[in-house]
Amino acid sequence: MDRLVTMTTFMKVVDHSSFTAAAEELGISRALVSRHISDLEEHFGVRLLNRTTRSVTPSEAGLRYYAVCKRVLAELREGENEIIAIKDKVEGNISIVCPKWVGNFDMSDAAVDFCREYPDITIQLHIGEISLNPNEFLNRGFDVCIQPRRVRDSDVIVKKIGGIDYVLVTSPDYLEARGEPVDAAALAGHDCLTKLGETHWTFDDGSRVPLKLPSRFSSNSYFTLCTGATRGLGIAMLPRRVAEHDLRQGSLRQILPSIAIEEAPLYAAYAPGGNVPKKVRTLIAFLGTWFRNRANAVERSGGTIQIYHDARKMAAE
Repeated sequence: MDRLVTMTTFMKVVDHSSFTAAAEELGISRALVSRHISDLEEHFGVRLLNRTTRSVTPSEAGLRYYAVCKRVLAELREGENEIIAIKDKVEGNISIVCPKWVGNFDMSDAAVDFCREYPDITIQLHIGEISLNPNEFLNRGFDVCIQPRRVRDSDVIVKKIGGIDYVLVTSPDYLEARGEPVDAAALAGHDCLTKLGETHWTFDDGSRVPLKLPSRFSSNSYFTLCTGATRGLGIAMLPRRVAEHDLRQGSLRQILPSIAIEEAPLYAAYAPGGNVPKKVRTLIAFLGTWFRNRANAVERSGGTIQIYHDARKMAAE
């Protein structure tokens, strides 16, 4: 017995005081309406309806059950409407997981801007390491995963939202002491500041330069590598946005500018299906526009990166 179906049938019989009228509204046979009522009365072990040849009226127990049915079905409709609203409105919570190397600057700024644009949205941005399992973020309860790899998996949708442009930089003091490398291959003989676990640098033409290991200085933070480069520890490959402030100030100089560095793409992964909530679809579209505008902006400082540089300046004073 489908309880919700029989509850609906019972309410219609009471509303119309008729099995026939209830059957016509529900689009089922009168016999099936009678069966639903009989099933309910058998389940409860009590008569719910008083039947005569001229009328159908609820018993005392039937009146109480009618009130229960009315309340339960109203709450069900309200709950269903709330679920539909989640799909069709840009509101509610979005949980995002993002790797440290982009979460600590661009993604943090983009998430803040999205919250400002949509006041009914709340964001939970988790900055940390991303599992190699493409579905792990869904299992951990995240709605969106920002990742550098286009994982081909039927259980997730992956859409490119932007890319990170890189530059090779070092300090004037380092160049004065060690000289400037004449080509990419010459980097192997220099002190290179690397991300933890990094063994080579890749350029846009597909060439790869092995790095001298162990690196004199390494970190999982581009901000830290930027600090090391400005202090003369060696050459760093940094996101342009991280290095721009120091390049303008002269504390860093770009080297080998004619050699294009492979861009790091950024993808947003989220659950598949035709019922992706509007809030998630809106976020993905927003991020694509945000990263495109950031890349085209003449002045690309500010936000989290500017806070970092201001803090570093205060620490040095």
